[in-house]
Amino acid sequence: MKLFGTDGIRGKYGDYPLDESTIKKIGFAISHILNDGKIEKIFISHDGRESHGSILSNLIKGISSDHKYEIIYLDLLPTPAMSFILNNTSLDSIGIQITASHNPYTDNGIKIFNKLGFKINQFQENEIEKIVDSEDEIIKNNILDISHDNTYRGLYINFLSELVSTITKTSQKLNIAVDCANGATSKVISDINWPKNISFTIVNNSPNGQNINDKCGAVHPEYLSNLVYESNKKNKSDYIHFGICFDGDGDRAIIIDSMGNILDGDDLLYLFAYYLKPDVSEQVKVVGTVMTNYGIRNNLEKHGITFLETDVGDKNVLEAIMNNNAYIGAESSGHIIHTNIPGVPIGDGLITLIKFIHLLFKLNKNISDIYPASNKIPSKLININIDSTSQIDFKEKHRIIFTKVEKMLKNNGRILIRKSGTQQLIRVLIEHESEQILNEAELLIKSIK
Repeated sequence: MKLFGTDGIRGKYGDYPLDESTIKKIGFAISHILNDGKIEKIFISHDGRESHGSILSNLIKGISSDHKYEIIYLDLLPTPAMSFILNNTSLDSIGIQITASHNPYTDNGIKIFNKLGFKINQFQENEIEKIVDSEDEIIKNNILDISHDNTYRGLYINFLSELVSTITKTSQKLNIAVDCANGATSKVISDINWPKNISFTIVNNSPNGQNINDKCGAVHPEYLSNLVYESNKKNKSDYIHFGICFDGDGDRAIIIDSMGNILDGDDLLYLFAYYLKPDVSEQVKVVGTVMTNYGIRNNLEKHGITFLETDVGDKNVLEAIMNNNAYIGAESSGHIIHTNIPGVPIGDGLITLIKFIHLLFKLNKNISDIYPASNKIPSKLININIDSTSQIDFKEKHRIIFTKVEKMLKNNGRILIRKSGTQQLIRVLIEHESEQILNEAELLIKSIK
């Protein structure tokens, strides 16, 4: 049975594959596949969900049945921090992040990193799946050394603080609203060494195990959008220049401008590519996914920037970046991979925040001055809950409706239907230059029961 989606293992805690028995098998398989005879340490951290303790315990039971390691427990920490720690230490180690990213608290998951800080590849995922499918109940458990070491967390904080120090120096002041989604960035954002001309209004930074992503964060940017808009309308003395929403594990970022407008990963791809692209003789290349808005693609191309398309998933984006020597890559959901920031080979919301501050200071302008709303064509993403229905069966079952929608959108628009790699959802993306036609198409799709 397939374990891995587009970003690790994920599901409802207590159900397969996050039942106790399967988690132990996953732990055993991780050790068996990734241990090249030199691995001595395994770093483990989490995003704050109440189920992380049980998953940690069962993973360690499975791991210990294969080999003896030192487990370095990093507690609540963003997923990108795990990638950074592995990439920037010379230890023979691997990493496991217990997280379901943007999913509700009832879900959880496991992201696995090799000793260079990269997410494991497709072959390794397949080998882990084979072992989990074939392995009997894990009974034998050895006692492993578990240590708590804040040194590694400090390395990540220092790295971000050093990155902040490279921001263009200016007397310009910024007040930034930050939505931590009650997740992994909650205990990091205030520890970074920010300059005195940057202040923060921080919300949703009190994780209690059940409130992660709950009507907040990158999955629900409308919360911060409304906060920024209402605050700026009423209170000019504490004007919020922009806001940023992180997701539960801190690898996504969505920007909110001072008027409450939402800028997603597509918008940020354009801004970073157009305004911060390197001054080189060869053509600049950027990577997006099948979900990237066609207006963004066209406007990048108009400015001489080559757009390269890949499948959804930040691993796919990174692979396309490396294969094509691209400058930057992004997903609409807010994963931004900055190739000019070495050491974090995945999306990192905090790095995106720092880069965005640098952009505004460098240009000495407001977001509304540098970003035309007309860059995108109108689009809607519609999520439809499913059980075990496959994408192919779903499309065939509702073929009549989807055929009607395709005919409506065929001129100056498109429809993309895909099964989510992280949740039991069918995601339907529709785009068209006409808002009216788009709204009519949306009504048709939402009629699906």
